Amino acid sequence: MTEHPITNEQPRRSRRRKATVEEEIANDAIVGSPSDAEVVFIGPVGVGKTTAVQTLSSVPPINTEVMMFEGAEEFLHTSKTTTTVGIDYGMWVRPDGKVIGLFGTTGQDRFTDSRTPLLNPDAGIVIWLYGDSDTLGADLGSWITTAGGPTNSHRILIGVNYPTDEGLNEIKATLEQLELGHIRVTTADPRNIDDVRRVVNDVLQFNGV
Repeated sequence: MTEHPITNEQPRRSRRRKATVEEEIANDAIVGSPSDAEVVFIGPVGVGKTTAVQTLSSVPPINTEVMMFEGAEEFLHTSKTTTTVGIDYGMWVRPDGKVIGLFGTTGQDRFTDSRTPLLNPDAGIVIWLYGDSDTLGADLGSWITTAGGPTNSHRILIGVNYPTDEGLNEIKATLEQLELGHIRVTTADPRNIDDVRRVVNDVLQFNGV
């Protein structure tokens, strides 16, 4: 009978170290929302929500814009050729070190699932509107409802793009009719970093951030 020697030798293992989770994620990747506060941008198609996120974000933002097909021009105020179908996300690191999560949501009701960031009761809400729209009053009322109505009015700010005196007066009159005259209104260009910074800081005043 053949005897087999007994050995304590363990199976040979690779010396190659397995990469940690942190090493597998790019330095500029965004996972979750590691922020001190959040601001959600809502409003009609093309008004500048995605642009506002891109303008202020301190890191490359997540972008969910896609090309629009023929017939989409009925939704547009400008000659924009793309539309948001999910959640655009960026992070702004303020000079005081606080990190602000920036969420851009879709303007089309068929993609309403992308508006879930509105469910965060501590998030500021910026309603971007076209100041020269022929349906400005109706637009304002509709988007206030989307934002949660009077219950959330303390955390809402109206950002007016393409402002006109007539439009600003209509906004103020509509807010008074809705008994929401305390909601703050400001003019701002989503392409201007100073404007977007001011809007974000202003809307977060309600929770002391």
